[in-house]
This record gives sequence, C-alpha cells and structure tokens, in this order.
Amino acid sequence: MRLSTKLYLFFAGIVVLPLLVAALLFSFFLNRSSENTYRTRMQSGLAAVSAIVSQQDRFLAASLAESAKNANAAALVSADKARRDAILAVIGNDTGALSVTVTGPAGAIQGQAGAAGAAPMLKAVVNINAAGGTWILTALKPIDTNSIAAVFSPQELKWGVLAGGSVIAGSLPAGPFPAPEGMPAGKTAAAGTFTARAGGQDLVAMALSPPAQISDRQLTLVAAVPSATVSEASQRVLEAGLALTALALALAVLLGLFLTRNLTGPLRKLRSAAAAGAAGNLDQGVEIRSRDEVGDLASSFNMMQAGLRGFISELEDSRTRLQLALSYTGDILGSTFDRNRLVKTTAEAARLAAGALGVWVEVPPAYGSAPHGAIVVSVPAGFFKDGLAEAAGRLAPAVMSDPSAADRIQNIDAGAIAVAYPISHGENILGAMVAIFDRRRPPEKGMRSILGSLAAQAASALENISFGELQQRLAVTDHMTGLANFRSFQRSLEQEVSKSRRYRRQLSLAMIDLDDFKVVNDRFGHQAGDEALKSVAGVLTRRIRSSDTVARYGGEEFALVFPETTKAAAVKVAGSLRDAIAGIRLPSALGARITASIGVASFPDDAGDESTLISKADAALYRAKEGGKNRVVF
Repeated sequence: MRLSTKLYLFFAGIVVLPLLVAALLFSFFLNRSSENTYRTRMQSGLAAVSAIVSQQDRFLAASLAESAKNANAAALVSADKARRDAILAVIGNDTGALSVTVTGPAGAIQGQAGAAGAAPMLKAVVNINAAGGTWILTALKPIDTNSIAAVFSPQELKWGVLAGGSVIAGSLPAGPFPAPEGMPAGKTAAAGTFTARAGGQDLVAMALSPPAQISDRQLTLVAAVPSATVSEASQRVLEAGLALTALALALAVLLGLFLTRNLTGPLRKLRSAAAAGAAGNLDQGVEIRSRDEVGDLASSFNMMQAGLRGFISELEDSRTRLQLALSYTGDILGSTFDRNRLVKTTAEAARLAAGALGVWVEVPPAYGSAPHGAIVVSVPAGFFKDGLAEAAGRLAPAVMSDPSAADRIQNIDAGAIAVAYPISHGENILGAMVAIFDRRRPPEKGMRSILGSLAAQAASALENISFGELQQRLAVTDHMTGLANFRSFQRSLEQEVSKSRRYRRQLSLAMIDLDDFKVVNDRFGHQAGDEALKSVAGVLTRRIRSSDTVARYGGEEFALVFPETTKAAAVKVAGSLRDAIAGIRLPSALGARITASIGVASFPDDAGDESTLISKADAALYRAKEGGKNRVVF
C-alpha cells in the first residue's frame, strides 16, 4: 500500500469520520437548541417583564406615598366632600392613578374617586395615621403594556396578561386561554413550557405569576411562540448545520489532499535523489524550501549527500596516500644501510599517507655498535616555523621518554594539533615521529594507525641498520679493545702503501709488544691482563692523529700506521707512546708495571711493499726486546 493511500485512510479515520459523527451530534443538539432558544427567550422575557411590573408598582407606591404626604390628611379622613376633594388632589399629583380608595380604621370604604376599568391594574397602598386610628389609601394604575411589548417584540414572541383564564391585554388573541396546569396563584418562578391553542394555532407557551399584592387581581404573564415557528427554526438550524458540516467535510478533504501531496511530493523527491545516490550520483540534491520537519529532512539529506561526497573524496585521498605510503615503505625497507635516507623517507611517507601538514622525525645518537650524531628531519622544512619546530622538538623527546603518550592528539597552537609516535623496536626506543595537522581536520583513527605502522617499520629498518653496522664492525674490529683487527690492519696498510707509492710520500709503521705480559696475567689474573690491553688501546687511540691507524695485531701486540710520516717523526711519536704506556696504572693490579717495546720501519726507505715493511718493523721490535725491552728501535 502506497504512503499516499495510507495517509488518505489515516486522515479519513482521524478527521473525516469523527467530523461526520460530530456533525450528526451537532445537528441533533442544534435542533434541540432551537427549542431551548425560544424557551430561554420566553423565560428571560417573563423575568424581565416581571421585574418591570414590580418596578412600576414600586414607583406607584412611592408616588402615592409622596402625594399622601403632601395631601391634607385631615381632609382625607373628614366629611365626604372634603375627603373627595383630597382624594382627587392625590390623583392629580402625578401618580397616574385612575382610582383612589380611602378605607377607614374599621375596614369600611369611606371614600372613592375614579374608575379602575378592565385593563390590568397595579395596586399601591399607603397607611395614614389620623384621628380614630389608621386609614388606608389604595391607588390603582394601569400596567404600562408598551414596556412589556418592548421586551417581547424584538424576540419575535407573542405575549399576554391573563386574568380569570382570559387574555385581557397583549398580542395574544383576546379571549379564553388555557392556564398552565398546576400553577398556583402568586407563583413567582417561571413554569415549564406548555402547549396551548389560541386563535386557531398551536402555541408553545410559558407563564409567570407576579406577586398578588402588586395588582388588583391575580394576574398571569404569558409568553408564547407558534409551534410552526419553532419547527421552522429547528429546520433552518438543521439545514445550516448540515451545510456547515458539508462545507467542513469538503474543506477537510481538500486539506487532506493538500497535506498528502505536500508530504508525499517532497518524499518522492527524496526517493528520487536517494535512488540517484545509490546509482553513484551524489550531486543530486533535494530543493525543499519549507521550514517544517520535511524541510529539515531534506536539509539533512543534502548534508548527508555532501558528507558522503566528502567522505568518498577523503577515501580516495586516503587510498592515494596509502599507495604512496606503500611505495615509500619499499624505499624505507630498501634504505636499510642509509640511516639519513631512512629517516627522511619515513617523514615523507608519513606526511603523504596521513595527509599531515608536516612531519618531524628525530633519531637521537645511537651508542654501541656504530655511534652517530642525532638526525632531525622536518618535511616540508619550510612548514616548521613560528614555533612549530620548538613544539615538535618538545613532543619528540616527551614521547620517547613516555611511550604511553603516543597516538594522543595534543594542541600545539591556535591552528594546529599534533600526534606523536615513538620509533621503537621492542623496549628499545630508537626515535620519535611527530605529525602536525590542521585543527579543523583532525586525523581519523585509520590515519593514526598508518602513522603507527610507519613508525614501527622505520624502527625495524633502524634496527636492521644497527645490526648491519654491528656485524660490519665486528668484521673489522677487535672485540676486546675496539681497535681495528688484523684483517682491517692489512687492508689499511695496503691502501696507505698504495697511496704513498702513487704520490711518492713516506709512510711509517710501528709494531708494539707489551713486555712481560705473561707475568701480569700469571700474577694478577687474566682480568688484569684484559684491563691492561684496554688501557693501552685507549692510550694509543688518544695520542695518534685521526688519519693514523691503530690495530691489535694479535695477543699483546699492536700495530700503528702513520701515513705521510718520516721515520724520525714516527720514532718520536713512538717514544711518547712508550712513555705513556709506562705511566699506565691498573686499579685492579696496583703493583703491575706495564712497559712496551716498539719497532719502527719506513716506506720506501726500509721496504718497497707492505709485507717487507711489516717484516722490517717486526725485526726492529725483536731487537728492542733483545736490547733490554721498554725501548724504541728503528
């Protein structure tokens, strides 16, 4: 079932059906309310007329009392002619009374003037205290029917004043009128409606009995409306209600259609854009200008499309960077024996792979197998300015001393953040790498994983370099003294002899042998002997030039090659070396005395090749031994 069909059914269920039920109930109550309207009109009209009549009676009583006060009270209770004149004076004092009667203390009428007539009359009574007791002055005045008509006429009601079961005044037809059943004389509350027939038509009527003391007889006020008028009003109300219901239903249907189209139309656009996005077209957005939830949904969809485009673009960039990183990884692994190239390649690979603004790689000096100076590479070098180099320089040692700070984003200035990684192999910290990013585009977890992987690969490569350097050094170095070994000595001597022959320069060779070294071993132990060898190696290393070569020839014998050195100069240097060796004191063998015999030979004066040169220097060494030791022989 389509969404539009569901919306139509839903709208019909929650709007149209309740509206129909409400319309039926509304029509029913409107039909009832038309009768109630007339009933309310009659009831309020009767109450108003009753109040008007009571007010007229009070006015008559007040006027009578004022006139009686101004009249000659003695005359009112005197002889007939004087009394009549006084009564006529009361009638003439603006009371409006048609008839005035004087009743004596005994209750007998003592005088009367005027005639009441058949019209409904108001009655007012005033007591006069005079000679002989209390005299009663009674005045009758017609009820003002115009004010009664003014109440009922605007409400389209008929009215009448009943006396003795007949209409004596009003708009109802004169004549007998059925009084309401069960309505006692003097009733002041409105009775319920009743039906009556008068003047050849059926009426719906309501009656009210004013207090008996305000009139000369028991009166009943009646308000009525023809039954046909009530029925016509009910019919008109019903028709109007049905018309309004039909109009409301029509408006509801139109509103439902509008809302359904207004809702499903944008959803169709969203569906079309979503289908296009699924097909790979992420540029198709949804243009919905409404500010409701559908507009918010469209805006969110457009934002999602833009986010997907950015995400795909970043994925493509990441793939490109990863490919570059993989190619650089090959360079890293291929740079096994070039420490500087390895560090620079690692920095460039990290920058490209993670999309960093810049990468700082720092490898401190390594000690042990092949010492070297610190290596610091910044890629690109021009990026590390305005304090960024200082910040990176602080982060690198920090992460080397505390590897737990790795892979943690840190703020370094207002626009940049940094992530640092130790270049470590096992527990051996070889260096650190610091990548700097734009604060608005922090590195994702995948980028940081790539950086960590590159740092680990660089560590492995550095470890391989160190191992290679160690193996290379072990191949040419004496493991105890750290001097060149016999093989390295031979190669160095061959090279120097070749240079001396080519450039016709002199070369000297000194062969050194420690005197009575076996005695040191036998008396103080082999540890003291090893310490002596190391001490001699240290003296020789410190006292020769950087261009000279010192090697352990074998056992307690050493060899020194002096390029571009005459025999005399070599003998002088050998003498100072002999003196320095004689001054060595061993902490573990305080009584040990170490001396050395030295033989010196030169090229080309003594020999024409390296083999002969060694033989000549060795022969001079033996002559020094035979001559008493601790001396230099050439």
